[in-house]
Amino acid sequence: MKKIVVHEETLTKSYSAPRPSIAYLFVIACNVFALIVPFYLWNGPNGEFWITQGSLREQPDVSFLYKVIMVLEATSPTTEETTEIFVSTVDAVNFLRHDSFRMASIQFHNEDMNIDGMADWFTLEVDVPLNEDERVKSMQVLAFFNFRLKRRVKLDMETIVHSSVASDLPMSGYDTEGAFLFRQANPLGIRDYSSQLYANETPLVNTESEAVHRVSNSNVGDILARYRKRDVAADYVERYPIKRLDSGTPGDRSYRLQMKINVPQQDISYIPPLAEVLKDAWVKYFSVVVLCWLLLDRVKSFAFRHHLI
Repeated sequence: MKKIVVHEETLTKSYSAPRPSIAYLFVIACNVFALIVPFYLWNGPNGEFWITQGSLREQPDVSFLYKVIMVLEATSPTTEETTEIFVSTVDAVNFLRHDSFRMASIQFHNEDMNIDGMADWFTLEVDVPLNEDERVKSMQVLAFFNFRLKRRVKLDMETIVHSSVASDLPMSGYDTEGAFLFRQANPLGIRDYSSQLYANETPLVNTESEAVHRVSNSNVGDILARYRKRDVAADYVERYPIKRLDSGTPGDRSYRLQMKINVPQQDISYIPPLAEVLKDAWVKYFSVVVLCWLLLDRVKSFAFRHHLI
């Protein structure tokens, strides 16, 4: 009857040598080499062994604050005078522009395309009535949103969607579509609480009694100047905006803005905690040290088997 191998053992040989010998020093050098080389292989010229920042994909939780500021500049074809039309939903600052303030129809809605409880698209429509002799040449609009990150980097701040357009020819409207993208100058720290970043600047349009009388509080340029100083913000990036020219047809005249805002998943950079740094370093180190140890074990076997040492 044919026999079947049920167990195998490897025959080993032991080589002995005194400590003050070349063989002993050779083995010590091989072991040290196997432990140190992985650091150099991973570290490289840029020091990639220890991670200094991490990255994750997250869709921000964005909500509309129902605050809009819109400024139109219109000229008269007869007098060539330029007038300002100010539209705002912030009652506390409307009186600062009482001479140019105008009531407008403002509609807003959002869409949750993947039904995850967070809005994926926002649509803002503003319809500003115009007088017969008003021809709009430029427009600026600010829409205010609350921007939240909930996963590893917990952040809660007020942000701005800004759009502007200018034309030599009179306009009757502006259609714009774009993405609301997170911008950061440096990785953010990981916290167990929601960071109130720029809390002293929130809200960007201050409606408190001691600040509401400042003209800069409702000035689009001043608001944007404060906002762009931030290292962490969210920017509206337009795609193929469309200017609609004024045909000059008499009758009910208005300037219509339609703005669509997409909130996609985005890359968020953060400072990894110590546990994550050590875990990543251990995986890198172990993956190389095993290969080095096996390779040097072959080298030692070859050297002792052939009596090279």
